[in-house]
Amino acid sequence: MAARFRSYKAALIGSFLAGALATPLVTVLAQQARTWGEAYRRIPPSYERLIEASEAAFMKRDVEAIGASLTDDFSWYRVTAAGPELMVTGREATLQRLQEFFASPAWTTQDSEVHRLGMIDNLLVQVEVDTLNFGKGPVRQTSLHVYEFRDGRRWREFVFYPAEP
Repeated sequence: MAARFRSYKAALIGSFLAGALATPLVTVLAQQARTWGEAYRRIPPSYERLIEASEAAFMKRDVEAIGASLTDDFSWYRVTAAGPELMVTGREATLQRLQEFFASPAWTTQDSEVHRLGMIDNLLVQVEVDTLNFGKGPVRQTSLHVYEFRDGRRWREFVFYPAEP
């Protein structure tokens, strides 16, 4: 009987200690899960004004206003399953490319959605969903964009397209 009591007492103390030691760890993990990413969801007001003005210019297809948000050496990269590809470099070449795009039948007057995910220092990450005409009619295209800013303007843009299933 005494041996059984000691075994029960040891199990009880062991369980208590395991619970006492696990509580701080669970608390830390719960706090991390609850607060993870909060600091990166805020966009500084100076960047937010620039981002919103640039998006409004894009929706209006105002190439000159878009140009005001770009550095002279702006670069636009497309990243697919095959890897990164430089689409265009330089403000003037970018604006020419945008004019061609807006004039093409691929661009629709239908909706585009922008979902800002967060910002780290001068890097903005967002998901964009555009409606484009690809011959068979309107197609929704989702992409992940990483914008890098320098001197208060957009310096580089990386557009990631999901690999086809």
